[in-house]
Amino acid sequence: MNRVALLLDMDGVLVKDKALNPFPDTVHFIQALRDLCLPFRVVSNNSTKPPHKIVQELCLKGIHLKEDEFLSPLSLIGNYLKDRGVRRVLFLGMPEVERYLQELGFEVSKDYRVEAVVVGQDRGLNFEKLKLATSALLLGGALLVPVNLSRLVKDDDGLYFPGAGSVALLLAHACNYEEKLPNLGKPSREFIELALRGLSAQEVYLVSDDLYTDLMGAKEMGLKTVFMTTGKYGEEEPSRAGFVPDLTFHSLSQLLEHLHKAVLF
Repeated sequence: MNRVALLLDMDGVLVKDKALNPFPDTVHFIQALRDLCLPFRVVSNNSTKPPHKIVQELCLKGIHLKEDEFLSPLSLIGNYLKDRGVRRVLFLGMPEVERYLQELGFEVSKDYRVEAVVVGQDRGLNFEKLKLATSALLLGGALLVPVNLSRLVKDDDGLYFPGAGSVALLLAHACNYEEKLPNLGKPSREFIELALRGLSAQEVYLVSDDLYTDLMGAKEMGLKTVFMTTGKYGEEEPSRAGFVPDLTFHSLSQLLEHLHKAVLF
């Protein structure tokens, strides 16, 4: 059994922007994990592109992953909806993901008469979409299915906007929606169990820049929490949040130094 396995967040840890440009030490870091024979998966709450598309784009940036080394909530959503008998959905999200849902066999409607409202990151979110989603929940009794429960997203210009989870909570509040919202992304138990499938280790590190969406839940599940200050939150955020991660690093190179010690000593 390996001593350590890693679940690596993508945004803010491996890549620095929405164009998936890697940090200067990312490519070396991934190769070093392979050289050390440390098992890992890249786990992302990204809901703007299908999983296979992200793997392809990472490859073009020099980050070479196998398709089974990357996992996002969109890896789970098809089975989740089908298990609940959903075939017709209203989707708040990006066109590329809308096509992906169609490829999975779902009818994506522009009408409020649907079986589910699926909420992803939507840079074209507007009044009309919110009105249709609200009507689908209130008038049609549709399920509300956020792709993830992300609270906050940092844009490339350094400004922030609400994540898919925040938009879903807005709709739930407006409609007095009483069912518990599912979490198809990290760190839900279903997502983490799928991410760990085939990995064997004494300790599992979840490495992320997001205390609130990722690390707090990961600690409750017994995972080691590694906070990276390279993303949306600075090094002062843990004390502001009243949360103490197991480890904090300011670069992947620093994390790699720690891993060398953990593996070799």
